[in-house]
Amino acid sequence: MSRRPYLTHPSSRNGRGRPRSLLGRAGLWHCHSWFITAVSILLLAACGGGGGDPPPPPTSYAVRSAWTQLLTTAHSWTLTGTAPNSQQFTITMDFAPIPDGAFQVNGVMARRVQETLTIASGGQSDSAAQTIYLDPTSLAVIGFDEGGTCSVATSNSALPDSASIGSGGPLFGLSDLVGCTSTAAVGGTTAGSWLLETVSGYALMCWNLVSMDLAGTQVASMSTCFEIGADGTVGGKARLTLSAAGVDVTASNF
Repeated sequence: MSRRPYLTHPSSRNGRGRPRSLLGRAGLWHCHSWFITAVSILLLAACGGGGGDPPPPPTSYAVRSAWTQLLTTAHSWTLTGTAPNSQQFTITMDFAPIPDGAFQVNGVMARRVQETLTIASGGQSDSAAQTIYLDPTSLAVIGFDEGGTCSVATSNSALPDSASIGSGGPLFGLSDLVGCTSTAAVGGTTAGSWLLETVSGYALMCWNLVSMDLAGTQVASMSTCFEIGADGTVGGKARLTLSAAGVDVTASNF
């Protein structure tokens, strides 16, 4: 899940790739802006590293268990990519549970996990975090808070206990607000879904987000994929894909 990381972006100006800060560029848009700003910050076509292929994956995976592990246990992945000017960059994705708290839009007490993205390039780095609010029992999404801009869940769908490669379906729907109060205006919507796939022989559980403006036009999308074992164990491989304004950015560690 991802919204407005005010990070740095490897510039190709003069071919030197010196990162320039986009801090304070909060006006890009208000609809699930955390991950959309990540795209604007990178604005490069990246490719992940290579590696040997693992054994063929099994046929069934405990996807609900994997989703639970992602949201309740600390995880960290460092991914790599290469800019068009051949400058390398890294993206570190961290998920860390934090103490329970009330979602400020509606006051509902929730279990919470903090997601942090850190982008490093050219000796500089920057990061941003958002808090995900979850129902304490079902882990259904209640909302997101990036520190001033929130999204409120309008629907949730339960994951199956197990699924085979190629399976997928809806996860949740969000109403993206321009603030974090009960009276904040709606700026757009975001649909969350899941997909189980294999890439280079690795089984990946992908959490996909598609954001739309109020006119129903797609503004951006994001796919966060992590390795999954047959028993639902979260593995060490991961891939992140961001897309907006005709730019597709991918980073991985395999």
